[in-house]
Amino acid sequence: MTILRGLEPRLEESKKNWLYELPKVLWSYRTTSRNGTEETPFKLAYGTEAQLPIETRSPSHRVVNFDEISNIEGLKTNLELLDEVRDWVVEKMENYKEKTKLYFVKKTKIREYEVGDLVLRDTEASKPTNQGKLQPNWEGPYIVKEVLRPGTYKLNYLSGIEVPNTWHGARLRKFYQ
Repeated sequence: MTILRGLEPRLEESKKNWLYELPKVLWSYRTTSRNGTEETPFKLAYGTEAQLPIETRSPSHRVVNFDEISNIEGLKTNLELLDEVRDWVVEKMENYKEKTKLYFVKKTKIREYEVGDLVLRDTEASKPTNQGKLQPNWEGPYIVKEVLRPGTYKLNYLSGIEVPNTWHGARLRKFYQ
């Protein structure tokens, strides 16, 4: 998905050029640090940061002060420390995942229904092709037939016929008469 978002603005004029733009987008993806790790995928794979193509053409601090012997020693040191960096990144990712989980759990409203409750069903989930501005957002009512596990329900039509599939509580809403 990220790569597609990177290609999209580059291909506004000609969609046929995606093959020539893909290496640039991949380079950008591999040399950009991630939120969760604070490291680039390139560094995690090779132990050092990538030198940008523009740095080879212009006299940057890195190019002007380049010393091959100290560079080789630095690369060896980076490779020796790579396992430690990767372990540190694993810890950072676990912390990031936990913070993300807590954020979304805090925002999640759990809807629980009991057998016999009347509910409405989200039309976007039941008939995704029939969506339009003037179409109703909810359909029903339906009767909760069975609670399979918290948040997952089997429904019946009011006539008693079973509705196919199971339904998640996020796609249901309580119906009040």
